Amino acid sequence: MKIIKDVGSIGIADIIASGVGSIFWLYLASLLTAENYGEIQFYVSLAGMAFAFSMLGARNTIIVYEAKKIGLRRILFLISIIGGICASVVLWILYQRLDIISLSLGMIFGELAIGYFLGKKLFVKYAIFTVLQKILMVSLAIGFYFIIGIEGVIYGIGFSYIPFVLITLSNFRGKKIELKPLRTHYGFIINNYALILVGNAKGNLDKLLIAPLIGFGILGNYSIAFQVYLVLMVFTNIIYKYSLTHDASGIFSKKIKIFTIIISVIFSIIGIMIVPQIIPIYFPNFIDSIQVIPILSLAVIPNTISLLYSSKFLGDEKGKVILIGIIFNTSLYLILISFLSQLYSIQGIGISYLISSITYAIFLFIVTNYQSKINKYLKKK
Repeated sequence: MKIIKDVGSIGIADIIASGVGSIFWLYLASLLTAENYGEIQFYVSLAGMAFAFSMLGARNTIIVYEAKKIGLRRILFLISIIGGICASVVLWILYQRLDIISLSLGMIFGELAIGYFLGKKLFVKYAIFTVLQKILMVSLAIGFYFIIGIEGVIYGIGFSYIPFVLITLSNFRGKKIELKPLRTHYGFIINNYALILVGNAKGNLDKLLIAPLIGFGILGNYSIAFQVYLVLMVFTNIIYKYSLTHDASGIFSKKIKIFTIIISVIFSIIGIMIVPQIIPIYFPNFIDSIQVIPILSLAVIPNTISLLYSSKFLGDEKGKVILIGIIFNTSLYLILISFLSQLYSIQGIGISYLISSITYAIFLFIVTNYQSKINKYLKKK
C-alpha cells in the first residue's frame, strides 16, 4: 500500500508537471516561428550548461546520502550555490544577459530541493512543489513573453523556481555544516558531479552545436520532436526517481522494472504511429519534426533500460560505471551529430541520438552481467 502511495505521489506530480510543461512548450511553439523557438532553446541550453558546472551537490548524490542518513546535504548545498554564483559571473561576462543567469540559478536551487525531498522520501512535498513550479513557469513565462518578448520566457522559467529557493535556504537554519563526511565520500561525490556534467552536456551541447551547424530553424523543429520524446519518457522517469531511493536502501522489486520496460515499448509505438499524424494539424510551422519523431520514439526503449540499470549502480555507489558510460555515450552522440547532421539534416540528429542511446544500454548490460559472473566466481572460491 505504501509503495502505491509513494509511486503515486511521484507519478501524479510528474504526469501533471510533464503535462503542464509540454502544453507550455507546445503552446509557445504555436506563438513562435521555428527559428525563434530554436533561439529560446539555445539560450536555455546555455543556462543548462552553467547549471551543470555548478552542481557538485547533484540530485542523485543527495538522494543516495539522504537515504543512507549521511549528513552531507548542507555542505553540498553550499558548494553548489557558490558554484552557481561563479557561473553567473562568467555568463554575465560572456553574454550580459540576466535572463540566462536567473534561469541557471533557478535550476540549481530546484535540483537541490528535489534531491532533498526524494532522499528524505518526502514524496508528497515533492509532488506539491514540482506541480507548483510548473504552474508558476507557465503563468510567469507566458505573461512576461507578452510584455517583453523572448527574454521574458527565460525570466519566467527562472523565477518559477523561487519556492525551491526558499526550501533550499531553510536547510541552513541553525545547522552546523560538517566537512568530515565530505572527505570520506568525496570519490562518489566527484563521480556524480562528473556524471551530471557529462549528462547535461548531452542534453545541452547538442543544441549549442546544432544552431551554428544547420541553423535555429532545424533546432526549433528538433526541440519540438525532443519534447515529444520527453513526454514518452515520463513513466520511466517516475519509476527511476522511486527506484533510486529504494535501490540505495537495498530494497526494490525486479517486477516493477520489467513492467516499466514493457510500458516503454508501448509508448515507443505511440510515438512512431500516432504522434506524427498530429503534428501537421496543430503545428504546421514544425512539419520537419515529423522526420525525427519516430526515430526519437525508438530511443525510449534503450533509455528506459539504461535508467533502470543506472538506478542500481548509483544505489550501490558505483558511479564510475555510469560516468564512463555517459562520457562515451555523449562523445559518440556529439561526434555523430557533427557528421550526420550535415548529411541528413534533422534525421541525422535523431539517428545520432538513437545510436548513442542503444550503445549506452548495451554497455550497462554488459557491465552488469560481467560483474555478476565475477561475484559468482568469488563465492565459489
